[in-house]
Amino acid sequence: MQQDIEALLDAKIELQDSAARGDKWDLFISAYNDSQRVQAVFPQVPAARRSWWVIPEYGYGPEDLTELDDPVVLARGSEAQIVKAGLAGSGFDPTADQRLCIDITGLMRPHILFLMAYLQDIGVTQFDLMYTEPAQYSRRAETRFSIGEDVRVVSVEGYVGAHDSDTSGDLLVIGIGYDHHLISHAIQAKENARVVELHSFPSLSADMYHESILRLDRVSSERSRIGDEVQFSSANDPFVVAASLASAIRTASSHRRVTNIYFSPLATKPQAVGFALHYLRRRSGTATSIIYPLRPSYDRETSTGVGRSWIYPIHL
Repeated sequence: MQQDIEALLDAKIELQDSAARGDKWDLFISAYNDSQRVQAVFPQVPAARRSWWVIPEYGYGPEDLTELDDPVVLARGSEAQIVKAGLAGSGFDPTADQRLCIDITGLMRPHILFLMAYLQDIGVTQFDLMYTEPAQYSRRAETRFSIGEDVRVVSVEGYVGAHDSDTSGDLLVIGIGYDHHLISHAIQAKENARVVELHSFPSLSADMYHESILRLDRVSSERSRIGDEVQFSSANDPFVVAASLASAIRTASSHRRVTNIYFSPLATKPQAVGFALHYLRRRSGTATSIIYPLRPSYDRETSTGVGRSWIYPIHL
């Protein structure tokens, strides 16, 4: 019955269709960066109040923000510190009957993950997320997203499971994106785990799947551990991703005993939402965690053009 209810609720909506039917939010939040698909969409979203978050990973200074109206400038910290400070700075009141929408296009994946877990934890179980696709990535297969060589693989707050000391059946399900360096670090962090690849297919555009495969080929030091167990899922539909994860785990468990499970969503941000949905609905309290390879800085602009904007109604 619960799955039937979720099937009725879980459906992405194009922003233009949402606006046409009269949808309006009390508060709209977006993370500022140089991308046209972030800046152009911000004023178009029908909302009583709009709030910019300036997150530390993009390295903006006061001189870069003179045209923004009262942005919430966030200090460097954990995903929990950034999200909590951002919501407070935007004036979000979880006790009020507010309709909330957050644009995840410019957020970091750990921010998105913690945001969803935190809202559920404080009793906000219905909210909307928005994502705008790029026309294409700026340097195609050579696009750089994260900056620097200092990488730490961490467990994302809100997604840390009670793990078994027996690691002989560990499983790592990794979302395959463009950043092959991060993929390498995630795989190396769980050196005893079987690796299941979740590819974004269909991709955001016809060439993006091929470009991600070109980048995956550079994970040379770990080639012996990848490629045997492959699953496919949508790049822009987190509800399909959540279902695909459930299927991937069932398939892996049917082949061999599974002890601990680790997720690492390194593809699109809607895919990260799908990982969070599956975890929060199905994996909380189990021997499952989400891990992420962190870098201190990220490029302010990685795409060109503005594609479709999607609204994802979240029910937790």
